[in-house]
Amino acid sequence: MVPDNGIPTRFEYRGIINEHDFTIKRRLHFFDFQVLHALIKGKIAGENNKTLVTIVLSPFFPHLFALLFVFLTDTLISLDLIKENSNFIFAVLPFTVTMILYFKLKRSLKKDKYDFERELYFIARKNNQFKNIK
Repeated sequence: MVPDNGIPTRFEYRGIINEHDFTIKRRLHFFDFQVLHALIKGKIAGENNKTLVTIVLSPFFPHLFALLFVFLTDTLISLDLIKENSNFIFAVLPFTVTMILYFKLKRSLKKDKYDFERELYFIARKNNQFKNIK
């Protein structure tokens, strides 16, 4: 399997596309460390001479696992700090970190959805083969 930085720059996505479904992911760029790209699964169907594309975005498993790991670790640390009756600000801090990770993951899903819908729109507008279908 070719690493993402070995793929030519003109290709923005990588994955598997079959006749009726696809699984793709936006490829990583060199020195692009803070991006959490989603896994895009979809189905392609034709009804009434129209092509329908249904997409489902899900977080990439390592990012979801990291979020769950941080949440569980922060919960254990907070419970330990509460038992010792120490400063409660240290109990709030781990939950703040978890919420920041959650909103970062949510924002990346929203951005990936927007980018992929825009990409599909421009593919449909650019290709003349889609315009002549009756």
